Amino acid sequence: MDERIALIALQRLNGLSRETKKQLIEESNSIAALFAGKAEAPNKGIAGKLRAFDGWKDIDRDLIRLEKMGVNVLTLKDEDYPLQLRAIPDAPVVLYKKGAFRIGTDTIAVVGSRRATFESLNVAEKISQTLSSLGITVISGLARGIDAAAHRGALKEKGKSVGVLGCGIDITYPAENRWLFDRMEEEGMILTEYGPGIKPLRHHFPERNRIIAGLSRGALVVEASQRSGSLITARLALEYGREVMAIPGSIFDSEYRGANSLIKQGARLIDGIEDIIATCFPEIEIKEDKQVDLNGNESYIYSIIGFEKVHVDEIIDKSHMDAKSVMAILTSLEMKEAVRAIPGGFFLRK
Repeated sequence: MDERIALIALQRLNGLSRETKKQLIEESNSIAALFAGKAEAPNKGIAGKLRAFDGWKDIDRDLIRLEKMGVNVLTLKDEDYPLQLRAIPDAPVVLYKKGAFRIGTDTIAVVGSRRATFESLNVAEKISQTLSSLGITVISGLARGIDAAAHRGALKEKGKSVGVLGCGIDITYPAENRWLFDRMEEEGMILTEYGPGIKPLRHHFPERNRIIAGLSRGALVVEASQRSGSLITARLALEYGREVMAIPGSIFDSEYRGANSLIKQGARLIDGIEDIIATCFPEIEIKEDKQVDLNGNESYIYSIIGFEKVHVDEIIDKSHMDAKSVMAILTSLEMKEAVRAIPGGFFLRK
């Protein structure tokens, strides 16, 4: 029996915890020998479960399908298995992956609300882009909201981005992120522990969050309510000995209560990229950002616009300039990619 097939079978075996499965791998020379009865299992209960496994044909069928899709199978015994993920007690026995690069240790999870504000989406994208420019790999869950913004920002720079799914690698969920999945396959990596055809069931997402946390040096929560799944990622990161960070938000907005609560409980308050680097990547030197070349009027209008959205009428009012001039300057700032227009007549810095 092929050892890789045996490891896939072990992953799919019901009745054993992930911790027990990892322990079996660490203590056994061959999982294939255990399934074949050529090596002694730790106890009769485990031996019985191994003998009862009958999913071999399903594995053969899935491997043929995965090969046609260009999906690689990564097991706990492979050298390319991510080092930080291997260290957690409930590491997945098998990962299915698309993407050729090898995940290193300069990694960070960026997570948050699926219903995030424009401001938080902008912050997540900007932070991820800056981290990526420093060669840091951004990990998230390919969901809508903060996850998508984090991947989008990371893909703009040299660092890679890894998306961890709560379903089979052949399923695009959510469907509107198809374009992002395509880019991630080409420029980043998509990972899942679930076999092909496995649907995105609700309980899968807390399970996949342990992979996001396990792959990362630290977890950054950008915006999260009290019931957000992002808090599960933060809790798991803490259990695994990783850094937990959060960006504070308005005390009057329920969508920030989860992130604010994390800070109250001891998470590192983040108000700049320097805080993230000092916390998780002290060995990385930050070079000063290249300044956008702005003329006098552009600099003046740019100074009025912050990282929270501001309406064009407010910009005109604060600038004491005529509307036509302000609109022309805003157009110029957009062309220079200094600001971003938001539906409804709002602007914020990029």
